[in-house]
Amino acid sequence: MKTKLVLIGIDAMDPVIVDELIDDLPNFQSLMTYSRLGTTIPPETPVAWSAASSGTNPGKYGIFDFISRDPHTYLPRLSLAIESPGLIKTKYASAMRGEPFWRILSRHNISSSVIRWPVTFPAEQIRGRLLSGLGVVDIKGLLNSYAFYTTEELKGDEEGKEKIVPLEIRDNEALTYISGPVIRKSSGLMDVRIPLKIRLTEEGAILEIEGKAYPVKLNSWSEIIRVKFKLGLLFEAYGIFRVYLLSHKPIFRMYMTSIQIDPENQFFSITYPKEYGKRLVEKMGLFYTLGMPEDTKAVTENRLPESVFLEQIKQIEEQREKMFSYEFGQFKEGALAFVFDAGDRLQHIFWRNGMKKDFSNGVPEEIKEYYINKDKFLGGVMAGIDKDTPLLIISDHGFTDFKRAVNINSWLVEEGYMKLKDETSQKSLFEFVDWDNTYAYSLGFTSLYLNLKGRDGRGIVEKDDAENLKKEIMRKLRGIKDDGKAVLTNVYDSKDIYKGEYSSIAPDIVLGFHEGYRMSWKNAVGGLDPEIIFENTGKWRGDHLVDRTHVPGVFFANFSIRKKMPTLLDIAPTVLSFFDIEPTENMEGEVLR
Repeated sequence: MKTKLVLIGIDAMDPVIVDELIDDLPNFQSLMTYSRLGTTIPPETPVAWSAASSGTNPGKYGIFDFISRDPHTYLPRLSLAIESPGLIKTKYASAMRGEPFWRILSRHNISSSVIRWPVTFPAEQIRGRLLSGLGVVDIKGLLNSYAFYTTEELKGDEEGKEKIVPLEIRDNEALTYISGPVIRKSSGLMDVRIPLKIRLTEEGAILEIEGKAYPVKLNSWSEIIRVKFKLGLLFEAYGIFRVYLLSHKPIFRMYMTSIQIDPENQFFSITYPKEYGKRLVEKMGLFYTLGMPEDTKAVTENRLPESVFLEQIKQIEEQREKMFSYEFGQFKEGALAFVFDAGDRLQHIFWRNGMKKDFSNGVPEEIKEYYINKDKFLGGVMAGIDKDTPLLIISDHGFTDFKRAVNINSWLVEEGYMKLKDETSQKSLFEFVDWDNTYAYSLGFTSLYLNLKGRDGRGIVEKDDAENLKKEIMRKLRGIKDDGKAVLTNVYDSKDIYKGEYSSIAPDIVLGFHEGYRMSWKNAVGGLDPEIIFENTGKWRGDHLVDRTHVPGVFFANFSIRKKMPTLLDIAPTVLSFFDIEPTENMEGEVLR
C-alpha cells in the first residue's frame, strides 16, 4: 500500500472558540487527538506557517515579522517575497529561505500537492503540484490595489483616495479606464491602461471592455472577467477581476477587486507546473489568485459593506473547497497539504471584543457559521480516507481582542531614544527622524531595532554599548502601563529566541503584546501617532499580533500523540515520519507520534 497523508491548515482557528462551539463540531470532536498548538514568536502568519513547513525557528528561514526593513535606507519591505527590479516587470524570489517538508519529500521521490500554503510565491518546482498562497501579488505587483469607481464628490483626506476613480456620467454612459501593470518608461513609472465604458441600465450596468459586454446587476457581483494589457510589441499581461455594483442612480458606486494573475496566462509564476493553473480552471472555472483576496482593506476604507465582504469570503471558500475536492479526488499517494485562510480575514472584521472571556452573547454568527462549515467539510474528508491515512488539521495561531493601538515609535520619542527633525511631522517611512541622534526605532508589528553603527545606514550606537542600551530599553518597555494595566506580556531579546544563519537580520527586540493591545498601523510603516496608546475605532476589530501565550493554535489528528503541548515546529518532522524519513539535522521540532 502506498503511503499518503492529508494535512489541512485552517488559518486562525482558535481553540477557545472551538471549545465553545464543540457540540456543533461533531467531526472535529470525533478525532482521536485535539490539543492546543504552540505558535511562534511572534504569532504572525508568514512566520508561523514557515515554521510549520520547515520545523525550525525563524532564525533558520529569515522571516520575523510581516514587515522588515532595509537597514541601509530604513525603508519597510514586506516579508512575503523578495523583490528585485526587472526590465519589464519585477522579479520575485521566495522570502522563506528554509527547507519545507515538501522539498524533502521531493528529494525522496515522494509527491506532494501543496495548495495555498503561505509564503510559497513564486511557485517552486517540486515533485507534484503547487499553487502559491499568501504573498501572491496582483498584476501591479501589489498585495491589494482594488479600485472604486464613483460619481460621488470626494473629500481631500479620504482614506485610500489613490484607489478612487472619479466618473462623470452623461446620457447614462461613462468612459473611464482599468489600470493594469506598472512599467518603466523613459519618463518614469506608469500604469498601463485599457478603456472601460460603463452603460447604465434599469437593472444595473453593462461593462464594455475590449469589444465584450459584461452585465452586472445592482447589489450583485459580476462574473470573473478576463482582461489583457499590452506592455509593448512582444509582451502582454493577462488579468482577472470581479466587480460589485453598490449603486447606480443618482450616485454611481462600483467596487472592483485587484486585477489578479490569470492562472491560465501567468504574469508571475503562481503554480507548478505552470499548466496546473490551466488544469484547475478547466475543472472549476476561473478563481481568485491573489494571496489575500479577501478585501479587508476595502472594508476598513469604507468602500465595501461588511455584508458584501462576507459574500466575498463565501465565494473564496467555495472556490477553495472545489480545489480541495479536485486534488482529493485524484490523491493516491504522497502528501496533500492544503491551507484555508479566509477565516483569518473573517475574524479580523467580525470579531467581538471580550467574547473569549464571556460567551453570554454567543459567538458572532458569521464566525460560528464558518467553524460549522469547516466541520461539515471535514466530515467529507474523513469519509474519503481509510483508517491508515493520517489526517492532521492545524492552525497557525488563535485570535483575540484588538481594543487599543500602541505606537512604540511615539514612545521612543517621548523617552528620548528617537529624535525628530520636525516635531509636528506625522509622515510615515521615517521621513521625520533625525538619524544622527536616534538610538532606536520600531518597524513592523512586533519589531524594535537599535540604530547600530556599521549595520544601519546612519547608525550611532557603538557595538560595545548595544547590549546595555538594549537591556535599558527592554526594562522600560516592560514598565509601559495603560490605566494601570501592563501593555506588554513579554519583551524578548532576539538572541535568546532566534538561532540560525539568518538571526543577524532579526529585530533586536521582539514585543509580545498583552491581549487587547496591538501595534498601531502607522508604527508598522515607520510612522508616529499623536498618542502612544489610543482606542482602536476601526473596523479591523480582532487580531493575533500579541504575545504567543495568548493565541495558541489548534492541533487535531486521527492518531494519538505523545506530547502534551505540540508546537508548530513539530509539524514538519511528524509529516516526514509517516514516510519513514528522519527529520533533518536542521529541524528543531519533535516527531509527535
